[in-house]
Amino acid sequence: MPCNNFRTLTPLLCMLMLASCISQTPVSYAKSVDNLVIRFRYKVHIINGLPENAKPLELSCHSNDDDLGHHTLWKDQEFQFKFGIHFWKKTHFVCNFSWGSKSLNDITVFVNKVETRTCRETGNCFWKVETNGIYFSNNDQNWEKRFKW
Repeated sequence: MPCNNFRTLTPLLCMLMLASCISQTPVSYAKSVDNLVIRFRYKVHIINGLPENAKPLELSCHSNDDDLGHHTLWKDQEFQFKFGIHFWKKTHFVCNFSWGSKSLNDITVFVNKVETRTCRETGNCFWKVETNGIYFSNNDQNWEKRFKW
């Protein structure tokens, strides 16, 4: 009979110990746990940052599963798309950009394990096309040049 009581108490004791540990989690550890959160949905933003009098930005984007079509963006216009990531296969979106006589083809705007790390905090990946190249940001404020015309 004492063995049956032990089996009944074991899950309860485990839950009490776990609750005690969680309530005493240091703040610094809690912040690092937040960095481990997995995000399932992302949004890619492509922004025309070209000058006012410039020709429009032409772009077309696709993945292996989806063709997002052709888009014409004038100054400060934005094209955006949302999607969920695949766990068993690679989520990979590429775009072709053209502006006047300049073009960049097969530019990766999202791929698992790269943008899932850099865009995880906000769930947004921003790309801005300017006269000297294409810039990336995960917060629409701090820009890093990734591609040159």
